[in-house]
Amino acid sequence: MGLFSKKSAEPASHRIDVHFAQPMTVRLRQQQEQALLEVATARPQCTARVVASGTAISDHEEPLSSDVQFEVSCPDVKKLVAAFSSWLMANGLARGSWMEVDGERTALGTSEYVLLRTRLAEESDADLEATVLALHRALGDGTIGWHEDVYFRFDGPVFVFNGDSARAIMDALAEELAKHPLLRKAELVAANAAG
Repeated sequence: MGLFSKKSAEPASHRIDVHFAQPMTVRLRQQQEQALLEVATARPQCTARVVASGTAISDHEEPLSSDVQFEVSCPDVKKLVAAFSSWLMANGLARGSWMEVDGERTALGTSEYVLLRTRLAEESDADLEATVLALHRALGDGTIGWHEDVYFRFDGPVFVFNGDSARAIMDALAEELAKHPLLRKAELVAANAAG
């Protein structure tokens, strides 16, 4: 062994908790879990597994936030945390979210979320696909925001949009909603006001 050989660090176990301060379905939360597992296992000598996860649901059957707890083993947890943070931010992590590594919490997230409660429980949604495409166009193909998810509430489907500004998303969608009789009873609300 050479005099200046670098000794590689041994993998060590760590607990990483991620709090998503945004509405997401269980399906989307599981996709996030899987993607973060892939981020971890792509790093040399890293292993990871989900220890616990869950989604908080309001009294009105709406997802409010989600949490995932990982157990990881890696030689450089700081690099893994940087990779997790980068991936989360690139995928629209909401303001108010955080990551906790071995008990040390760091605030993350810049995106804002808007809910479009369609109120279509009693009506046909045959034309909904064309309407949703029009709403996408109203968001300027991502310049204002993105359609993130959809879930079903007692009074119909709810579409989740995210972007840099909830106000800008709401303004763009409200202007488009006025053009669609199908959504005459729809409601737009900033996600942090959901409940």
